[in-house]
Amino acid sequence: ATAGDYGTAPAGVHGTATAGVSGTATAGVSGTATAGERGTIIIAWWDSELGRRRWVVGEVGIDGIVADTPYRVVDGALVEVES
Repeated sequence: ATAGDYGTAPAGVHGTATAGVSGTATAGVSGTATAGERGTIIIAWWDSELGRRRWVVGEVGIDGIVADTPYRVVDGALVEVES
């Protein structure tokens, strides 16, 4: 799913979500998400220890999250997708 500036891009399991400036990119389990400046990344992941889906949220410009960079979840944390 792709959304422009200020938009919301939701994608399902194994999906890819991309949003523009101040947008929100949300992806399901095993998905990837990319957001523009001042954007938000939200990705679901499966916590096998708790037996449930959980969510990780990252905001561009905070805690090292970079604009226009794809992320995925590894062990409950956002990590940059290697090209």
